[in-house]
Amino acid sequence: MNKVIYTHEELSKLNDSEIFELLLEAWEINGEEIEIWGELPRLNNSTFGFLTNPYLIKSGMRLYYPLETVKSEVCRFFVSPKIASAYGSKNHSTFIRCTLEFSPISERKKHNNPFLLCVSDAHCENLELLPKNIPQEIISDNEKNSFISKSIYDFYYFKAIKEAEDEILKKKKALEEECGQISRKTKKEIADAKEALAEEEKKLDQAKQISINLKKNKDQLEIKIKKLELEKLDQQEKIQQLIEEYEKIEYEMNKKIERLRKFISEKKNFLQSFEFIDEEDFQHFLLEPSSEINPINGVCFHETLQGNYKESISYIQAYLVEQDILYPRHIIENYLTLLRTRDLIILAGDSGSGKTNLVKSFAQAVGGKSIIIPVKPNWTSSEDLLGYYNPLEKKYLSTPFLDALIEAKENPDIPYFICLDEMNLARVEYYFADFLSLLESRDEAPEIKLYSDDEASHVLSELKAVVKVIEAAQEKHQKNGIIDFIELLKDEEVNRYLRQSFGFGEKTSLVKYHSEIRHMLSAVMRMPASITMPDNVHIIGAINIDETTHYLSPKILDRAHIMRFESPLLSDWDKILEEVEQYGFDDLSQPLIMKCEDLGIRKNYPRYDRENEFCIIFTELNKLFFNKIGIEFGMRTIRQGLNYLALFEEVNDNKEIAVNNFLLHKVLPKFTFDGSKKVDQQEKLDLIEKVLIERLKTHLPSYGIYSPVFSAIDVLQKVIINAKQNDNIVNYWS
Repeated sequence: MNKVIYTHEELSKLNDSEIFELLLEAWEINGEEIEIWGELPRLNNSTFGFLTNPYLIKSGMRLYYPLETVKSEVCRFFVSPKIASAYGSKNHSTFIRCTLEFSPISERKKHNNPFLLCVSDAHCENLELLPKNIPQEIISDNEKNSFISKSIYDFYYFKAIKEAEDEILKKKKALEEECGQISRKTKKEIADAKEALAEEEKKLDQAKQISINLKKNKDQLEIKIKKLELEKLDQQEKIQQLIEEYEKIEYEMNKKIERLRKFISEKKNFLQSFEFIDEEDFQHFLLEPSSEINPINGVCFHETLQGNYKESISYIQAYLVEQDILYPRHIIENYLTLLRTRDLIILAGDSGSGKTNLVKSFAQAVGGKSIIIPVKPNWTSSEDLLGYYNPLEKKYLSTPFLDALIEAKENPDIPYFICLDEMNLARVEYYFADFLSLLESRDEAPEIKLYSDDEASHVLSELKAVVKVIEAAQEKHQKNGIIDFIELLKDEEVNRYLRQSFGFGEKTSLVKYHSEIRHMLSAVMRMPASITMPDNVHIIGAINIDETTHYLSPKILDRAHIMRFESPLLSDWDKILEEVEQYGFDDLSQPLIMKCEDLGIRKNYPRYDRENEFCIIFTELNKLFFNKIGIEFGMRTIRQGLNYLALFEEVNDNKEIAVNNFLLHKVLPKFTFDGSKKVDQQEKLDLIEKVLIERLKTHLPSYGIYSPVFSAIDVLQKVIINAKQNDNIVNYWS
């Protein structure tokens, strides 16, 4: 035996393969297996054992571990319950032949022995013949012969018993088969009869139960029907009351406006003569406004492209390229589909990534008009967006946003794209939430209330008083020929009469009062008390994400679609040009003319369908992941998704891309939470990284071919990486 002895320090630097090689070298073994024989002492009641007095089969060497701390101890090897039960005995020792393998690492550490081996379950058998090189110190020559004779005897004895048992079992089986054949037919007939009887009894019981259930259900349905009929009558009565109240309010409102309209119409000449109104205000107030924008010539969506949305995407992309504006096809597909949903669209990206340019260029490409409204950091309420009525000046102070809505209403055949630029410079939920709530109405155009209709009554009352006083002054002082207010004031008697009638002192300017009446009247005539949201208007927001901006609240995210952008410099321009070249359009000098209804109709979202594949996928994702990590994901979101998918199919029939886009629009923007918090004994960040992403990959198997900015999987992986670098804080917007 090799006398090399190793220390723990030497072995600590080696791996298992290197340690095993040292052991083979120490035991002078050529090969990869250590084959031994040894004695397995009687087990008594133990289920396992230890092989003692081990010797190598080939050399007869007695085995010691070449380890400094155990070098004087003869090896013994653990025998598993499986081997012990197969080859050991409770009453006497046995000899077995086997191979060795490393013990589990935990056992090697426990016994402080890197060489520790155990008996392998794979190769083991009873020792029938002693090896040639049996050591003399174990047994003598006579004992050898005795051992061999006993081994041979045991071998053939047990072999004979086994053969006899097999023969007996064979005969027993034959007898059982013969007996079975005699009664099998009768037993089968009895069994069949019992089975048929049981089946009939089962059917009878089921019929009785069905009868009972039907009667019970009938009674319950009758009760429900009566209850529903009563509720229906009650609801109908309430609805009728609400309709009557609404009609009454509307009638009163219209009556107030109509009285003012009638008075102005009757006194038109007088009011114009004394410069209380001008012709433009009069026409605007009494007549329906007509479009002041000339129609644009272009390619007709219906006639030229037969209303094909896929073709429209091709033409719009090619038209924009002709204008040196390059967008990938999928950007235009997504943007057009989002416009057609008639939901709020929020374009998110770095400054200069083409957000507002998309609004402007797309509007131009479809014969529409874009209006960019810069948001100010000091906006705090809906008044900053829609304006307010100033009771001191007695007029409505409008805003560029409201002016854009009114302009769109005056041009109902032209699509308007109103963009709130840098929307999150102020808190969106402060100034926009009320307006967004109005937009939630899907079955009818929402009405935007600007101020109380009572203001029209106040204006009418004051105007009547002024007109009456002036007419009285003309009549009393016989100045009917004077129809100019300034000339009328030059007459001292008339001037004195007007001051007394109005209750003014010497220091009060009648000219200033005239100007105030004129402004007040013009404001009411120019600005309606309410405005219905025009069908030709699309509201788009554009946001940058940096330290100077505010995050979007859950209420905004729940009602909007987030469309993220990347820098145009990162786009594959050659691919875009190749796409456009394949379309084969000859003339791209004119835009594509699309009607307002072609760009989306405000209608209710599709109903939730439990059998729909999309509904099944996102209901499960919500139950397993979104709800657990605190993401708000409700029925409205799924119905918005169904609406988006149905519209997207008209530009691209790849449902996987539609699902990918939906995740980017409606789910990932809500990922803002502490990923270190636990749910079901697992950190939220681990749940996303190790479970959610793998589940999403099954629904998006082609995610690898998408651009990283537009791949939900890649974006989520980036969110996870950023979270790990930021104390596990998950933030889609960082």
